[in-house]
Amino acid sequence: MNGSPLRVVFAGLAHSHPYTDAANVLALGADVVGVHDSDPAAVEDFTGRYGGAAVASAADLSALDPDLVIATPRPHEVVPLLEVLGGAGIPVFVNKVIASTPAGLAEIDRVVAATSSPVGTSSVLRFAPALRALAAEVRAQKVLGLRVHAQHDNTGFQLPDRSWQDDPQRGGGTLVTVGIHAWEMLDVVLPGATLVEGTGWTRAYSGSETASEDAAGVDVRMRVPGMAREVPVQVLITGIRGADAYSVDVITATGIHSVRLDVEDANEALGFRGLAGALLDAAQRGATIAAWSQARAVVANSVGAAEIARGGA
Repeated sequence: MNGSPLRVVFAGLAHSHPYTDAANVLALGADVVGVHDSDPAAVEDFTGRYGGAAVASAADLSALDPDLVIATPRPHEVVPLLEVLGGAGIPVFVNKVIASTPAGLAEIDRVVAATSSPVGTSSVLRFAPALRALAAEVRAQKVLGLRVHAQHDNTGFQLPDRSWQDDPQRGGGTLVTVGIHAWEMLDVVLPGATLVEGTGWTRAYSGSETASEDAAGVDVRMRVPGMAREVPVQVLITGIRGADAYSVDVITATGIHSVRLDVEDANEALGFRGLAGALLDAAQRGATIAAWSQARAVVANSVGAAEIARGGA
């Protein structure tokens, strides 16, 4: 970055991502100047690690003259947060999950339409280098179908302070909290694809403590801009115990093109550092990445797929 360091504030510390984001923006030369969360202990821990002023409300963040807001609110905090910050014209990036139900999606549409601030949201996987390379590899290919898998152990979602993530009506459960990664990967390969219809299923193993599901899948057809025919897609979403796994197989007229993301090097390979860099680059222009006009399709696909899978359970 040229000139003075960009000033970044954090609105909400609902899960682990803002901690990684803060470490990355600092490493890339920006300053963390403020943070707000409803949990004072979390705020104290965050400021102790990354600096910045602890403020009493999200509205107070604007007084710190930030160039960028990285927001990680709990679901019930998203709309009030955007209503408070939306009139300041400051770019706001919302970490997942911004909406987990059709009603929540409609509320985000309403508040974003009324805001003067650029609002964006995405999974970090949008910035995974290997996924971007796969997208470039198949860009000129005739795509016949896709298979996508996202796996992340849902045990952490069942902890008392994170149980909202496992609740289908609040954080979306495994199908949305993990599933958003699958739909983000699909959107990187097939930009702007929207779910048309499909079938699905969910399963929880005997004795599971999840309030949602341990595994789910959908077989759907996607409408893709620029393609005459809808594309069949299989998506598997799992929250079983074990390591993360993120993969995409693209079936084309010339062969199968695949990627399995390296989960051992999460910061680089899963896109955390790339996300931070892209956010800072956009903030210098007064913008954000994954603007709602584009990101909405990913969120709508995740919400719609969850409805399909749970309806077919």
